[in-house]
Amino acid sequence: MGYNVTLKISDAVNGQRAVYINGVLSHHVAEDEVSKLLTETSYNLWRADPGSGAAIGMQLYNLLNRGKGTLKGIVANARTSGEHTSLYIQAPYELTQLPFELLNNGKFVLLNYNVHLIRLVEDRGELSPVVPKREPLRMLFMACSPVDLPAKNVPDFEKEEERIFSSVSSYNIDMRIEDMGNLEGLKRANIAVGGFDIIHITGHIGFNEDMGPVFWMEDEVGKLHDVSPAMLWGAIEYYPPKVLFISGCSTGSAYEKVSSESFAYKMAQKGVKWVLGWGLPVSDEGSALVVAEVYRSLSVGMGINYAVQRARRLIGNSYHPWPLLRLFGDTSPIVPLVAPGLPIRYVNPVKSRHKTLQGSNVRVLETGFVGRRRYVQRGVSVLGGTADRYGLLVRGPAGIGKSCLVGKLVERFADKELVVFHGVVSDADVILKLGKLLDRKLNMAGLEIIKSDMQYEDKIKHLFSSVFKDQLSTIIYFDDFEQNLDRHGNEYYLKPEAIDIIRPFLEAVDWAEGNSNIVITSRYNFILERYGEDLAATRLYDLTLRSFDGADLNKKTKDLTSIAKSKHADLYLKYGGGNPRLLEWLDVIAKDEDKYDLKALEARLQDKQDEFIHEYLADVIAATVREGFHRFIQKAAVYREPVDATAFEGFGGDEFLATGVDLTLIEREDLSRGEFVYLVTPVIRDAMWGKLTHEEQLEMHGHAYQWYDSWISASHEPNYRYMEEAVYHALETGNICGACWHAAVLGRYFDEMVLYRQGRAIMERVAVRVSDAVIDEAKATKDGKVSDFIHEYALSLDTLGDSKQAIEFYKKALAIRLEVYGERHLSVAQSYNNIGFAWNELGDSKQAIAFLEKALAIQLEVYGERHPSVATSYNNIGFAWNELGDSKQAITFLEKALTIRREVCGEKHKSVATSYDNIGNAWYSLGDSKQAIEFIEKALAIRLEVYGEKHPSVATSYNNIGLALYSLGDSRQAITHL
Repeated sequence: MGYNVTLKISDAVNGQRAVYINGVLSHHVAEDEVSKLLTETSYNLWRADPGSGAAIGMQLYNLLNRGKGTLKGIVANARTSGEHTSLYIQAPYELTQLPFELLNNGKFVLLNYNVHLIRLVEDRGELSPVVPKREPLRMLFMACSPVDLPAKNVPDFEKEEERIFSSVSSYNIDMRIEDMGNLEGLKRANIAVGGFDIIHITGHIGFNEDMGPVFWMEDEVGKLHDVSPAMLWGAIEYYPPKVLFISGCSTGSAYEKVSSESFAYKMAQKGVKWVLGWGLPVSDEGSALVVAEVYRSLSVGMGINYAVQRARRLIGNSYHPWPLLRLFGDTSPIVPLVAPGLPIRYVNPVKSRHKTLQGSNVRVLETGFVGRRRYVQRGVSVLGGTADRYGLLVRGPAGIGKSCLVGKLVERFADKELVVFHGVVSDADVILKLGKLLDRKLNMAGLEIIKSDMQYEDKIKHLFSSVFKDQLSTIIYFDDFEQNLDRHGNEYYLKPEAIDIIRPFLEAVDWAEGNSNIVITSRYNFILERYGEDLAATRLYDLTLRSFDGADLNKKTKDLTSIAKSKHADLYLKYGGGNPRLLEWLDVIAKDEDKYDLKALEARLQDKQDEFIHEYLADVIAATVREGFHRFIQKAAVYREPVDATAFEGFGGDEFLATGVDLTLIEREDLSRGEFVYLVTPVIRDAMWGKLTHEEQLEMHGHAYQWYDSWISASHEPNYRYMEEAVYHALETGNICGACWHAAVLGRYFDEMVLYRQGRAIMERVAVRVSDAVIDEAKATKDGKVSDFIHEYALSLDTLGDSKQAIEFYKKALAIRLEVYGERHLSVAQSYNNIGFAWNELGDSKQAIAFLEKALAIQLEVYGERHPSVATSYNNIGFAWNELGDSKQAITFLEKALTIRREVCGEKHKSVATSYDNIGNAWYSLGDSKQAIEFIEKALAIRLEVYGEKHPSVATSYNNIGLALYSLGDSRQAITHL
C-alpha cells in the first residue's frame, strides 16, 4: 500500500511560513516568494501551456523541498523502490489556488512517479477505515440541467453518462441513474439503497452572495435551484458515499473575492472521505475521459489515489485537463473500495438490456443520444408510479428517437423485467414471450396462468391483477406500433385483429398499481374504445417527441462535423428538420457532397414529409456511397428479424456490413460480449426490398431460408421466431418440405404452451400448400419431414375437436410413413394409435379398436410384452371396449396394462394410478360399485402421495368414489367426496 506523508504550510508569521513534514518542522519560506508565485499563478498561463505549467511546478517543488530535501527523497524512493506514496498537502485558504498538482522536478511528479497528491481538509478519519467490499461498487449518477440555464452552460451529461457506462460495462460496478436532477431525488435514491459507494453529480457551479459556492441543481419543475454544500450534505448525510465527484467547471476552485473555499473542499469538510472536483473550467470531452478512467480503476480494486493517477496518465500527453483534477480528503487510510481480483459480475444495466432487447430492433443506448431530459423525466414519473397513469405512449415521426428514448427509460428501471414486441402483434407471440419470462424467473403462479385453458384476455388480466402487481415488476413494450393501426380520415384505429390482443393490456395496466407498466412507441396516436371510453387516451400518458431545437439541436449539430464545415449547412439543417436520423444521413451526404447533385436533392425534398425524406435520402446514399452497396442494402432487406453477420455472407456482407452500420442504414445490436446482430433500418426496409425484381426476391428468400435452416440446426437453444421466419421464407420460394420441417416443431411447441389455436393457425399456412403432388414427392423421396408435419397438424385438429378432418390428415401422414418406414415401424404405430383415438372421439369405437390393435401389434413386435408403450396401447384398447359397452373385455385389457405398469414403473406411479382408476370405472360400468371403489381408492392413495391434496387428478378420484358411493345408496358419504 505504500506510505503516507503529510506536508503542512502554516499561516504567515513575520513574513515567513513554516513547512511541516509529518508534523516535524522542515523549513521556512518567505512570504514575498509565496506572493510572487500566487501572482504568477493568477495569470493562468499554466492552464493550457505545459511550459508555463512546468515552470510553476518547479517553483512549487523547490519551495516545498528546502531544508532537508525531504520531498526529493520521497520522490526518489517512489522512483527506485516502486513504492507508492500518498502526499497530503494542507495549506491555508489563501494558498489553495496554487496548482500543487503540477509539482515538477524536471518531470511532472504526479505523471511520472508513484506519488499521489491529496488536498488535506481534515485530520479525522483514522478511526473509521474503509473495508474493501466483496461485491460490485454501487454508484449513483445524477445530472443537473435546469431548464432556465443559459444555452451555453447546458452540460453534455449524456455523453459523460454514455462514456461511464461503456467503460464500466465489464467491471464490478452497478451504476444507477437519478433522473430528476434535484435534492429530493438524490435523497430518495440514496436512502432507498442504504447509500452508494460513489455519488457522481455533473452540472455547473455558481456563487450566491448569501450562500457562497452553490451547485446549480433543479427544483421540482426543473428550474434552477441554488444548492449549498450544507444542503447537499443534508441530502446524503445519513448514508454518505466514500467518493463524491462534483463534476463541474471550477468545483474544486476557491473563491478569492469572498475568501471562500471550493465546493468540493466544503463537501470533504462536511464528512465525505474523498471528494473530486475541477480546479478550473474543463471541457466535456476531457471531463468524460477522466471520469470514465477513475471509475473503471476503482471498480477493479484500485484505491482512489491510484485511480486518479491512472486518469491523469491517460490524458497526460494532451496536458489539459489532467492538472485540473483535484482530490480532497481526510487522513483515512486509502484502500480499494472493492477487493482486487474479484470475479467479474456483469451488473451494468445497459448490457443486460441489450440482451433482453434481442430481436426487438430497439436501440437501448446509442452513441450520440442527445437531450430529451424533460421527456425522460416525464417517462420516469410514469414508470416510477408517481404519475396519474401507468402506461406510456411515446409518439413521433420516424427517426425522431422514440426507441432510443424508451431505451433510456428502461435503463433507469433495471430492476424491472422487460418484454418487447416489435411491429405486428399476435396473441401467440404475447403468450410465448410472457411464458418465457415467467419460466426464466421460475414464477410458478404466472406459468400456471399462461399454460391454463382460460381465454387469452383472462390470462392477461389475471397476470396484471396478481403476478405483475405483487411478484414481478415488468415493462411490456410494444415498439413500432403503427404497424397495427388503420387510418380512417385523420384518425388512427387498431386493426380488427389487434383489438382483442391489446385491449386487455390497457384495461388491466392500472391493476398492477405501478409495479408493472405498458410502453408503446408509435408514429401516430390511436383510438381504442371500450364501452364509450377511449382506453388509449385514459390509460396512456401521451409523450409526443418533437424535433430537436435550441440547446438539444446545438448539441446534436455539434457532432455533425461535415455539416458544420459545409457551406450548405443551412440546407442540411433545413431538411433535417431537427430529426436525429435525417441529420445523421445528411451529414453523410455533406461529408462527400461533391458526389451529390445538391440542387436536384433540394428539389426532390421540397415540401416533403419525413417518411419520404427518409426513404429518398437512404436510397441516394446507398446508391452513391460505394459501388455495389445499393444492391447489398436491397438484398439485406430480406431479413425481417435481426440476424448475425453470417446471414449476409455471399452477397456482400463481409464488404458492406460495417459501412451500412456506419451510415445507420443498418442497425446493429450488441447482444453481449461482442456478439452482434444486424437489421436494415425498419423505416427504409420495405422501400429497399421493393426495388428488387420478383426473381431477385425469390433468390433472396431462398438465401434467407438456407441461413435460418442452418442456424436452427446448429443451435442448442430454440429460437421460435427464427423458425417462423424459416417457414415464411420457405413458403415464399415454394419449398414446402422445408416449411413442413420447421412448422412441425413450432406446432409441438405451441401445443406445449396450450396455444392450440395459434399453433394450428401457423401450421395451417403450410398445410394448405401440401398438395397431392407434394405428398407423392414425399413418398417417392421417402421424406419423413412431410409426414411428421401432417401428423402434427392432424393432432392440432384433433385437440381442437375436429376429429373428422384430423383422421383425413392422419391417413395422409400414414400413407407416407408406410412408404418411408414400412409396416413394422413405431411411427406407423403412432399413426394407427392416433387414428384409433380420433375414431373413438367420433363415437365409432369398433373402428377405434381396429386401428389401436394394429398399433399394439407393431409395438409388441418392436418392444416385446413388458414396455410402457405396450401398456398404453392395452389401456387405450380397454378404454375403447368400455366405451363400446363391453366392460368385461375392457377390464381384460386394462388389467394387462396395470400388470406391465406395476412391473416397469413400480406401485407408486401416476400411470399405475391411471390404470386403477380406469379399471374402477369399468367395474362401475358393470354395476359393481364396491369393486369400483376398491380400485379407485388405490388410485387416490397413489395420487395423494404423488401430487398432494390440491391437484385435478386427486379431485377426479374423489369425484369417481363419490359417484360409486351414490350408486350404492350412501348419499351422505358420497357428498363428502363429491
